[in-house]
Amino acid sequence: MSLRPSSRARARSPFVAALLSALIPGAGQIYAGRPRRGRIYLLITGLVVLPAAVLFVLVFYVSGVGLAVTLSRPFFSNPDLLGVLLLANALLLVFRAVAVVDAFLLARTPGRGMQQGAATAVVFGLVGLLFLTALPHGWVGHRNLLLYDVMTHDFVSDPGQVTTTSVPDDGSGTSVPVTTTTRATTAFPSEGRVNVLLMGGDAGVGRTGIRTDTMIVVSIDPETGWTAMFGIPRNLRRMPVPSDHPIAAFTGGAGTGSSSTTGSTVAWSNCPGCFPALAWDIYAFGLEHPELFGGPNSGATAAKTLLGYLLGIDIHYFALVDLEGFVDIIDAVGGIDIVVTEDLYDPAYPNEDGTVEEKLLPAGEHHLDGHEALFYARSRQQSSDFARMNRQRCVLEAMAEGADPVELLRGLPSIVPAIESSVRTDIAVASIPDFLDLVAKVNTDEIVSIRFMPDAPEFAGTPTSYIAEWTDEGFPIPDRDFIAETVETALSLPPLEAIEVLNLQPLDDVCGNTVP
Repeated sequence: MSLRPSSRARARSPFVAALLSALIPGAGQIYAGRPRRGRIYLLITGLVVLPAAVLFVLVFYVSGVGLAVTLSRPFFSNPDLLGVLLLANALLLVFRAVAVVDAFLLARTPGRGMQQGAATAVVFGLVGLLFLTALPHGWVGHRNLLLYDVMTHDFVSDPGQVTTTSVPDDGSGTSVPVTTTTRATTAFPSEGRVNVLLMGGDAGVGRTGIRTDTMIVVSIDPETGWTAMFGIPRNLRRMPVPSDHPIAAFTGGAGTGSSSTTGSTVAWSNCPGCFPALAWDIYAFGLEHPELFGGPNSGATAAKTLLGYLLGIDIHYFALVDLEGFVDIIDAVGGIDIVVTEDLYDPAYPNEDGTVEEKLLPAGEHHLDGHEALFYARSRQQSSDFARMNRQRCVLEAMAEGADPVELLRGLPSIVPAIESSVRTDIAVASIPDFLDLVAKVNTDEIVSIRFMPDAPEFAGTPTSYIAEWTDEGFPIPDRDFIAETVETALSLPPLEAIEVLNLQPLDDVCGNTVP
């Protein structure tokens, strides 16, 4: 019997064999006439692919994103475990590359020569095939590294915070060290609502310091998903402060006369028991006075303390994003869908890069990119701060409704730099799965949304107001007791009942989502 390969075996193409094994490791070996060897490759491939396929079906067609969050928890608790995934990805790439080269060599006819031009073409073809084989592994590996980078990044500290070594305690004169930890470590609340302060800062070209133009507190019940949003006007003045906090005894101190936030010491002397500046200055004031607030970000501590006291609740977390970061993040997620209820026009809109231009956003349905979304949320040329607060709530709702995990993963290379450069937050990495579970429970059709502004629509035609009085300069002074009472009512009832009892306008109506 002749042991020479058959003419059919000699006719098999090495490149076709390599291509088949690039698609399914082992298929090229079977094509090359080595079925036993091919089955070994197929077995190894099945051991890798089958569990991944089962997980894919469970996540996308059975259990949903909740299973993905559960599986990812160990990585958020210990980001170093991402190195295991990176190694597994590299080993899988090596396995696939070996399968491709092995199939190519098996299909070659022994002793058969090849012209130099043809040999060069084959080599380039094989190298190109290996490159294409490596592409998905490079894609996965890059995102793996990006996730590790963002999970280990310091999001808490603000470079604008004044450096100090100690803070006074309750006024006894004894000093204690300032907390200098820069990694978010706030534990996720074990019971009760989770309250998060969202702030939009206007730091950027042509601006000194930072003012928080947007301040919204989001409160979510982890058990029911009941959600409330409280908008705090940026121009509130003489906000009350906790009587047992060091700021209650603060009189201005040396150098306060030149402060960019609160003005002269006279303002403090005329405002016992209150914060004399505008609400948008609280964060900047906190950065300038870590001796009063402490923590890795004393500006955020100040905002959570004073705004939480105004609402009568404890604020557990904060998240601050500046203008440029807002644009980049919206662009990275592919934009947002917004219904503009009336024409929005600004003859001299200040862009985040310092330029000025005429802008018009006509009424109707729009898919907005980052710049357009910022204009929609920020412009107040032909409207008030309070109308702008409406639009900011609509942007938050649109972002929540449009969040797509696949789109987020695809845009990770753009999202991560945008987040790292422009976002400050004390949400610990280990708590992110808890927040993902939390957000999944939110029903965006049943959100209690309240703006603590003058002439609130729920009080139309009545003397009732969230504002107690006005300063001589025309700034509103909040009625803290009434505001705290309203917050307590909003958080103690089911959303639809709270909306009815408080005579609130549903958020979908505000954002035009119910307009046919």
